[in-house]
Amino acid sequence: MRDIRTFIDWLSYHPTCDEISRALVMEYMASVGACCARIGRLHPNDSLEFLGEYGFDAGKAKETFPSGVWRSWENDEALIALGKNSAPWNPSKTLLMIQLRERGAVHGYLVLRFSNPVEDTDSVEEIARNYAVALGLYLSLAHEPGSSTSRSIIERIETGSDQLTPRQVSILRGMVEGKTNHELANELGFSVSTIRHETMRIYQALSVSDRKEAAKKALSLALI
Repeated sequence: MRDIRTFIDWLSYHPTCDEISRALVMEYMASVGACCARIGRLHPNDSLEFLGEYGFDAGKAKETFPSGVWRSWENDEALIALGKNSAPWNPSKTLLMIQLRERGAVHGYLVLRFSNPVEDTDSVEEIARNYAVALGLYLSLAHEPGSSTSRSIIERIETGSDQLTPRQVSILRGMVEGKTNHELANELGFSVSTIRHETMRIYQALSVSDRKEAAKKALSLALI
């Protein structure tokens, strides 16, 4: 449960779907052998958009496929999504696909691939479903038409501010609060030189030139 709470708290920083996919593989599902993750969203016209992914060879993130296209696929993901497999696992137990729901209806999928066949599929599936519930809610709020959350996330993607790491978000929050580099170094446990280096990367990501502009943009994009 602690990992789930940490994951939910991390979602409050509005990570991108690529960042979420990477975190699921590298951190939250690493102990059970996850090597790839993909997040897809179903639109009202039944088109399928790959919002983000990590680890898959054929990168399709940010692509959208019409209903007739993705429903004609014969890969494991499509077979599970179309109900042609009786279970959310592929036959070799190396891929798990979980539905993401909004108001009871399926609005997307979380796909996890594993480096080796999973023996205890029930336990791994239970862990993955816990993350999927939080992810489904996050996507529902992020894509609600006309919502401020949706607008801020779209604007973040357009400006490149989705590239900020959790460390950089913490430093950015300190900028907004008016803290100096020395104060941030003591508070976050990094050297002053690290704070300065990360500050320059923040400026680059936000396309700003100083702390005042960075703080102003952070507030306008709801980054903190």
